[in-house]
Amino acid sequence: MPYEAYCFACGKQNPIGLQLEFERLERGVRARFVPTEVYQGYPGLMHGGLVATLLDEAMAHAVLHAEGLAVTGELKVRMRGQGVPIGAPVLVRGRVTGRRGRLVWAEAEVRDEQERILAQGQGKFMLVPGA
Repeated sequence: MPYEAYCFACGKQNPIGLQLEFERLERGVRARFVPTEVYQGYPGLMHGGLVATLLDEAMAHAVLHAEGLAVTGELKVRMRGQGVPIGAPVLVRGRVTGRRGRLVWAEAEVRDEQERILAQGQGKFMLVPGA
């Protein structure tokens, strides 16, 4: 979609973005990502705000595929363990958990290759009318 070209999280034309590629699943979406040093916060760990971006984007894509274009209304993030390490592949998953009118609820998680949960997110999204 043209509006995604410079999206920080998924835009392929954004040279400093995360360039996430989501795959549709039966219940949600997923993407693989390897954080590099340019996304570092504390030494060896991905910046927490960018971890929140991974979660937000997974939920937004899950909502997009299940319900339509929506904007984030509320985002809750919970870090687990020792953070998201730089250089180690992670799997980001998102899914829709409910809807009432234009309001859609979703959740997401970031897991390492051993399937340990590194971060979790919950969000409320507002569907964009006419989009």
